[in-house]
Amino acid sequence: MDDQLLEKRLENLKKAYDEMPEDENRSAILAAIKKDQKKQKQNKWFHLPYAASFIGVGMIAGVLMMQYIGDHAPSEEKIEQHQAALGENSSDELKKSDVKAVFDDLEKYYQDRELQTKEKLGFLSGFENYLYRNIPMELNDAEAAFLSNLEAYKQTDLEDTRKRLTSDIDQAFTMPSEIIDKLMQGKNDEVTLDGPEFTLLNQLESFLGAYYLSMTYYEDDMNKAIENENAVEVVKKMNAGGAGLSSTALKEMSSKAVDNGYAFREEEGRVVPYVNFSGLAERLRGAANEDFIKYLELRNTRVQDGNGEVISFENLADLLVKLETSIATVKDATIEETMKNDVKSLFALFLVSEHIYDKNDELKDEVKKAYLYLMETYPETQTAATVQNMYKKMESNKFLKPDDVERLDPSYIEFPTHLKREDIIGRKVLPLPDSLLSSYKEFAAKKNFNILKNYGPFEIMQMYFHADQTGDYETKYALYSKNGGQPPKDQYIEEMKAAEMDISVILKGYKYATLYYSSEDPEKVIGVQLHFNDRSDAPVFQMVQEDGFWKVQFLPLQ
Repeated sequence: MDDQLLEKRLENLKKAYDEMPEDENRSAILAAIKKDQKKQKQNKWFHLPYAASFIGVGMIAGVLMMQYIGDHAPSEEKIEQHQAALGENSSDELKKSDVKAVFDDLEKYYQDRELQTKEKLGFLSGFENYLYRNIPMELNDAEAAFLSNLEAYKQTDLEDTRKRLTSDIDQAFTMPSEIIDKLMQGKNDEVTLDGPEFTLLNQLESFLGAYYLSMTYYEDDMNKAIENENAVEVVKKMNAGGAGLSSTALKEMSSKAVDNGYAFREEEGRVVPYVNFSGLAERLRGAANEDFIKYLELRNTRVQDGNGEVISFENLADLLVKLETSIATVKDATIEETMKNDVKSLFALFLVSEHIYDKNDELKDEVKKAYLYLMETYPETQTAATVQNMYKKMESNKFLKPDDVERLDPSYIEFPTHLKREDIIGRKVLPLPDSLLSSYKEFAAKKNFNILKNYGPFEIMQMYFHADQTGDYETKYALYSKNGGQPPKDQYIEEMKAAEMDISVILKGYKYATLYYSSEDPEKVIGVQLHFNDRSDAPVFQMVQEDGFWKVQFLPLQ
């Protein structure tokens, strides 16, 4: 390749990078899903909130950021090699050579997996250099941490780190096609947030950006194919797995893309990839969870274009009603909550985002017509009732953009229907009521849990946050479980003072709480789940009953 062609290709790559559209199908909804806080495995999810316009996460993140989702274990050969090395070095003293050997192996393992993934994606040689560039940075940071303070670490620390990073690399390169095959093998009765269904959704979003950028690498082959036929016909052949395409490279990429759950469409003369949710639904029908299939079908509805603009507000209204109807029929609690998170995000896009106003801060005519269409077409739905409520307020303000935008959600998503009413706690976390404050002061003075024997997990959580807010770290430390793995008290207090955490930030937008039960024992409470007005995730404050008293797990909000 001559210098001019190389320069042109790099320029086109940069242009493709800059023009990568924001997610048109609400990938941020995945980020809003709460994690199962009982599981201690530190999977690294890619989380970005909606922007002010409530559009989705940009697909650039699919190339540059890592999705640590999956369940691959470190290779047995590596484990045996390093266990043998540990056995030979009976001393617990860590050496620079030990650290270097481990991280050299990790770097080699990463490069091997990267190359394998490039081949599984069907990309040209060299494209793997654009996949997951943050992994080497994480490896370098971890190695530097060891080398800068060798005496603070043991051989077991190094081995644990090696296992964790090996697992992270394996998880990062989990292919959608691998998860699809797993789902095809048998029907899952229950969907879990760390199960194959949501791993698939997350990985599909992750690799979508890579496929989008790959169009630049296949530019010559694509142009030749379009010249010989036309864009529509080329797209048709690509979606058939490349059958009939003359370019071997383009055929290979198309085949692997289809296997991994993607498809292509023509937009303004360009061929762009997208997640083929409807195709996935058909492939998995009869094998995967039925409610998950319903969710895939809903995700197939395209509500935003490549620039993040709403394609049709009337179509968005139809989708909101479909979600309301679907939520009433699903049985799986995780899918139900996911759909409700979806509703919250779409209602924001429909009622309060910047997209609904014109340059004069007036409600767009097309949006006003969509509201009227919704209220007239679906008058009996709660979706229509919510829109009607907002419409009246807008009308009283002459449809001008208000200074303070009110966020409204339909009432059916206020509380999860699968939760028992007695599990819902509508009280504020802070400030403490007088009676609880009195008990807190007595406990702070005596550190005797008998004082707290009549209090449940929510009240203990309130005391924990109060202690943090007032800087009473000694009492906060006393509320922890004995077996939480916390550092010595003096060290903990010094770390808390240095951290200067602002509890008001953590609790901003708090709405209500619910008791959270173990997935293994539905009768066992393991924490308090916090629900917020202005965020869709619902973190769990982890608790444990110890010696007959409720105590706080160390690092309860992970």
